Amino acid sequence: MDAPSAPSVGTLTPRKIFHGWWMVGSGFFLMMYTTGVGFFGFSAFVDPIADTIAGGSRAAVAVAVSIQRAESGLLSPIMGFLVDKVHPRYILLVGFFIGGLGFILVGQVQTLVQFYIAFFLLSLGLGAGSFLIVSTAVSNWFVRRRGRALGFLFLGPAFAGFLVTGIVWLIEVVGWRDTLVVIGVGMWIICMPLALIMRKRPEEYGLLPDNDPVPSVDAAAAQTGAPPSSMNPTADVVLSFGSILRSLSYWQYVLILGLQQAGFSALVIYQIPALKTFGLSASAAGFAVLAWTLGGIPGRLGAGYLADIIDKRFVLAGAFALQLAGIFLFLTISSFPQAVLYGLVHGSGWGATTPARLALQGEYWGRSVFGRLMGLQMGASAIGGIASPIIVGWMFDRSGDYHLPLLIFLLPLAACVVLTLVLKRPRQPEPELASAAP
Repeated sequence: MDAPSAPSVGTLTPRKIFHGWWMVGSGFFLMMYTTGVGFFGFSAFVDPIADTIAGGSRAAVAVAVSIQRAESGLLSPIMGFLVDKVHPRYILLVGFFIGGLGFILVGQVQTLVQFYIAFFLLSLGLGAGSFLIVSTAVSNWFVRRRGRALGFLFLGPAFAGFLVTGIVWLIEVVGWRDTLVVIGVGMWIICMPLALIMRKRPEEYGLLPDNDPVPSVDAAAAQTGAPPSSMNPTADVVLSFGSILRSLSYWQYVLILGLQQAGFSALVIYQIPALKTFGLSASAAGFAVLAWTLGGIPGRLGAGYLADIIDKRFVLAGAFALQLAGIFLFLTISSFPQAVLYGLVHGSGWGATTPARLALQGEYWGRSVFGRLMGLQMGASAIGGIASPIIVGWMFDRSGDYHLPLLIFLLPLAACVVLTLVLKRPRQPEPELASAAP
């Protein structure tokens, strides 16, 4: 663990509001905006873009999403390495500038080739301004309260549904092209100032995770004879990056999230188009997505709280089980009330997944290489997200139905539940060797 940069005398008085919580608040709005416009909200653009520049082919539009997933897969390990080494706000500022420009350019395209190029730039910006950077920064400021901090942080995507309904409305009023321009400018105005609040690690500012008091160097040595680096009262795992990569448990964790991502990516991209084929209007489908995102609120808060007090594997497996039930409900939708029920069930499971899995990662493998591990996991998990949208779009183009394409992703999700429950905790190093881990 990094040695805390403590003052030489006395104890640092905890501030009224720990800066880590300011980062949680900033991250809430960053996640709300980027998820709402760049992930969930793109579903509202599938039909108009396909009809305008792709000859009606949903699969052709889905290729852009797969480009984004592939780019994310390649970029995430790099971003994970950078966020462990470089100040997160610098990465976020560059990312949001490029992302905003990408949205504006997508709104100007006239051909599929132009669309793919502009979408590549958009994806590059979102990758650098992604939740990997934000969640790593926040996770570095908490250990004992990490689950709750992540639960509040990822309430942002839960409220992103309001942006989706706004996007649907704006497309109907001004068209999809001008809507994309508004989104791009909004990214510059909203996200770039919020990025300035992000910090790297609390030790660099004379603080400890969870705002624990920092004992003075002199007092620590006098009372215990221990070096200052061992005086951090907040317990944390310190493992070398190499030892983690050699452990079976980490790669099982990566496999679990890769399987989950395959089905989740396809569902998110095709939610609105699928609901329209199930008989809902575009507005009703937009409100159903709002119910889905708001359904994530109890899941996020509940998972964040439970992850701090019970076995995190049970919390994560429960989240996958709720998603499994939600997909069953989605495939039976024929009315708006059924769509709302689906949103509440699946949304709760979806919302619980992120705080539960990141809290589990922090508990099992610690803070020192959090960004690198998260980037590697996201890169590997992107494989499922690359293929599934194209498969679903291709099957729909030939059958005109979304039921069977989405049904096939139930089995990977069921496997996630089992694999999570049997995940073994990695063996920790001996206490005297822990501080030597790079």
